[in-house]
Amino acid sequence: MHLRLNHLSMKPKKVLLFPLLRDIQVIPPTISIINYLAEQDYKIVIYTYYTDVIFSHPNIEIINFSKKPYPVRLIDRILAKCVFQYKFYKYFANNKKEIKAIWMGAWDIWGINLIRGNIKLIYQYHEYEEENFSYCRQADFVVVPEENRGWITYFKADLKRRPLLLPNIPNYGELDIQVDQEILKFQKEGKIVILYSGLIDNKKRNLFEIVGAFTHLPENYILVIIPSFVKVRNDFEDLVNYIQEKGLGERVKFLDPRIPPLHLNTIATADIGIGLYNAISLNNVYAAPNRLYEFVNFGTPIILPNYPSFKALSVAYPYAVNVVDSLSPESIAEVIIRIYTNNELAKKSIELFRVKEGNYNYYASKLTERVFK
Repeated sequence: MHLRLNHLSMKPKKVLLFPLLRDIQVIPPTISIINYLAEQDYKIVIYTYYTDVIFSHPNIEIINFSKKPYPVRLIDRILAKCVFQYKFYKYFANNKKEIKAIWMGAWDIWGINLIRGNIKLIYQYHEYEEENFSYCRQADFVVVPEENRGWITYFKADLKRRPLLLPNIPNYGELDIQVDQEILKFQKEGKIVILYSGLIDNKKRNLFEIVGAFTHLPENYILVIIPSFVKVRNDFEDLVNYIQEKGLGERVKFLDPRIPPLHLNTIATADIGIGLYNAISLNNVYAAPNRLYEFVNFGTPIILPNYPSFKALSVAYPYAVNVVDSLSPESIAEVIIRIYTNNELAKKSIELFRVKEGNYNYYASKLTERVFK
């Protein structure tokens, strides 16, 4: 059932519309800003094709266009996309007077700039992708997760206004973090758990090098991989084959994907996190992983590639944020040992990081003051 905004009993300051064809669970940074804005008494309406993500705040309304997830077959996807666009614009026309801003967590709607009128348009530009510069130019405000990436976008996209910074710090409201029982089982067996959680993309994420590091580590060190919901080519199958070729089948464990924020239980339970990005693009070199903040904010040191912003953080927060040559399995193994043998120093750095880098409200309040002043 589609609810009209003027039928809602609450009357918050603003009504912000988040149109999304894709499932919001694949873009955690947009979940974070929605939670923040709802707490600030903005009314949030998420008009989406389908999601089973549940928000508890009463200021958040989800309108699911479909009762089933986005289809897989190409012809079905084309039809679903066209019908979704039509239904969205019908909804938009009926409720335009109440909408104060449109927040594009992803640019899933065609032609929005032609009919929005004076409604503010915010584009959360998650990845540095030059083919999306035209979207950046259409938006009133562009939001980026990494400062260097923002400057590059500002000049190369020829924007009139500098992008606003909002790091990918997790913001899921009040959480009751639980021990992940699957991870705990390994630890009770004397295993030291190194966790990779994310996209299985062997070209971009140095997964073969991460796996290879375990040929240089004692047998009680294991790699736990939690794939994302997004499938890339046949990379998962290729990775499994590589693990078997290296004889590491007993030391690399795959767990099922977690829906946010349940994945934070796993992150908080692991001993060390790892997320590497191959230097094949500016987007990777100036990466802005939500995993950085998820791991460190929830008490787990992380290993990242030795790129500029990560290097600076590793100097400021030693053993909490760590950098490696992502093409060197030996380097990865050495850093894993170094972190685990300096556990107490890592804990001190983690606490400092939480205060100075991991405060979501600080960044979000500066952004909303600029956008909605």
